[in-house]
Amino acid sequence: MTAAHTSPMTRAELRACVAAMPRVRFAHLPTPLEELRRLSMELGGPRILVKRDDATGLAFGGNKARHYEFEMAHLRENGYNALVNVMDYHSNNARVTAAAANKMGFRYLLILRNAKGRRVQGNLLVDKLLGAELHLLSPAESWRADDLANELGQQLESDGYKPYVRPGKDFPKYVGSIAYVDAGLELAGQLEDLGITQKVHLFGVAGRSMCGLVLTAKNLGLDWKFTGVTVNYEHPMQEYIYDVVNGAARELKLAAGFEPSDMEILDSYVGEGYGIPTREVIEAMHLLGKWESLMLDPNYTGTVMAALIDQIRGGRVPSGETVVFLHTGGLPAMFTFAEEISAFPG
Repeated sequence: MTAAHTSPMTRAELRACVAAMPRVRFAHLPTPLEELRRLSMELGGPRILVKRDDATGLAFGGNKARHYEFEMAHLRENGYNALVNVMDYHSNNARVTAAAANKMGFRYLLILRNAKGRRVQGNLLVDKLLGAELHLLSPAESWRADDLANELGQQLESDGYKPYVRPGKDFPKYVGSIAYVDAGLELAGQLEDLGITQKVHLFGVAGRSMCGLVLTAKNLGLDWKFTGVTVNYEHPMQEYIYDVVNGAARELKLAAGFEPSDMEILDSYVGEGYGIPTREVIEAMHLLGKWESLMLDPNYTGTVMAALIDQIRGGRVPSGETVVFLHTGGLPAMFTFAEEISAFPG
């Protein structure tokens, strides 16, 4: 869907809203905006650019590095010095949280669902290298992950820490959108430097980072259209973004908020479920490696790229648009799925 073309805020006003938020700096910014000429040529489609947020640094980078500049500042401002997190065994969030916690000098306890007995590779290996205090749960134990998080939080309190038990907290639900309002300002400047001001079509994971870009576009009146691609069946859009993203708009005191109609959602590319790469995803990973020397991950960016390729091949992306593919990182996960990826086109 296309963001409104009227501008309720100036760029300076929007920058001031972001600047008012507590922040620590550890991401490598700005990230590059690169052209994927060979991909465009191979697909016979529109001009395609990639916003390289896989290049944010901080233990293999990704969009979460931007998120944690604001979330870690929020924790510091409120006096926390320990953090308890709950994620799946191949989580990118878990990895980047560990790296950000290390930068802040926070103690970091990480509960990983479905992790016990897994090979130590991909994000799990990085978690270990970062010194996260790991609690690995089997599938049968994973149902009590949040209860365990609260128990660990109580133990930390008794040991004299002020712990932030992340599950159930509101700020993490919309901090990614706050960070990507800032990223949207960065991207708008880069597009203008290339002379691109109209008919911009962004493709990315249907999540809170993309919603932050929507807020930027709406508040600046940019001619940007948004297509978000779902990557699992576990997070209904209503709960995952629609009910929480306007928390970012309120926190930043923006003139315009988010509405579901602001972003088209493509939900037919998930396959069997989260963490189970489809043949189309693995094909997209191989094609982008061959055509552009660009690495994708099998859960997020691979799924988005598979959707983008299919949409272009199906004639559903007009040639007059400029596509911006938001690369949100997640690259360590590809080593977790090495056998499936290397078997293509078996």
